[in-house]
Amino acid sequence: MRKLGSTVVVLTVLGLVGGVCAAQDVRNEGAGEHRTAMDAMIFKPAPIDFILGEPHEWIGEKPTAAELNGKPVLIVYWAEWYRPSHAALMLANRLHKEFAGKGLKVIGVHDSSGWSEVEPFVRKRKIGFPIAFDAEGAVWDRLGVDQEPDFYVIDRAGNMRFADITTDSVRRAVEIVVGESASAAAGAERNQASAARQAEVARRRAGAINQSISLDNLPAIPFTEPTAEQYASTDWPKFSKEELENASSYEELTPPFTVPDGDWIPKKPETKGKIIVAYTWHPADREVTNELMLKLDELQKQRARDVVVMGFLVPISDQRGRNRRGLVVDKFMDLPISTDGITYALGDRETTQYLLASPNGSPLPAANGRRRRNNDNVVGNVIVVSTDGRVRRSTNLRDWGNFQQALDQLLRVDPGVKARRAAEERYIRGGGG
Repeated sequence: MRKLGSTVVVLTVLGLVGGVCAAQDVRNEGAGEHRTAMDAMIFKPAPIDFILGEPHEWIGEKPTAAELNGKPVLIVYWAEWYRPSHAALMLANRLHKEFAGKGLKVIGVHDSSGWSEVEPFVRKRKIGFPIAFDAEGAVWDRLGVDQEPDFYVIDRAGNMRFADITTDSVRRAVEIVVGESASAAAGAERNQASAARQAEVARRRAGAINQSISLDNLPAIPFTEPTAEQYASTDWPKFSKEELENASSYEELTPPFTVPDGDWIPKKPETKGKIIVAYTWHPADREVTNELMLKLDELQKQRARDVVVMGFLVPISDQRGRNRRGLVVDKFMDLPISTDGITYALGDRETTQYLLASPNGSPLPAANGRRRRNNDNVVGNVIVVSTDGRVRRSTNLRDWGNFQQALDQLLRVDPGVKARRAAEERYIRGGGG
């Protein structure tokens, strides 16, 4: 059974947490006892023999221990019945295709429910690596899985290198272990400890870092905004052939978005130099409100330096929340689309996002310029906006993999994010403006 709402702990390069040094750009998931258990696995022999021996049913050819010896291994623990796992499995499949020539082996482990649906899914999606059935949950327990999907990365020395990392960190983790020799992998713990000591010495010698500055709460630092030419030459997320054929122009696919004025909770966000994630919600849609909004809260916590998440409470069709006789059966059916309505819908829940009521409907640009039929169709819709104020992806939160992939790419390539970060780094090193 999956467990929701786990906290994400961000470990910076050479940042020591519980004695474990995290590699650059690889972020761990989990906190408390779970994270302690995961850290305890790092640099220790991975339980490959257990994983190969415990599941008795496989889709695809079961690998042997000899075939995995000296090879980097990516393990993805997933569940077909839990949609966010689909994107994780497809990511693993892309990495399998990309790095198989460099020795990467990928193993999928499916949880104890819904096994009968896995083979059709694997066949339809053309998954190229074997999937094991964890019928009794033994692998779940041995790996300490807390929520599907979870990723584990084993290096060429056979040691667990990364345990339960964020989805957007998996590629970097794979690149690290694929790029090492077996001897380098065997000395990884010693090398990282040495690098950490050297970094600490360099930090002390520099003496110019303002220790009072928090990366999570930097003041607004002036910076030179990129030119139109820089934005035009950026490698933005690609559109599908169908999207390109249906649109009259590229500008139609990337409409402008302006943050509206109004009574924001807690205040109107500052977005200069940051990626905007804007979406629509209504508490009558339980999946969006109870699950996806929580994931967006975690996203805002993790990416507060670079991302602003804003949610717009919108009205819904007057038929939602009513039974066949037209009687209201959902207490949120008549919720006022107002600040008071937002407060009532949230109850005691605290949020890290910026929220605004939108009584006239969704303020998000229509996908690909198409008109919406009613607000019922837009609850859960989300756009990802670059720092020049243009929509670079329009999708639905239920397609979390598509959304996250676009966001990750924007964070890597957006020239406005890079310019703001460069100014912040100068501020940090100089200790002031």
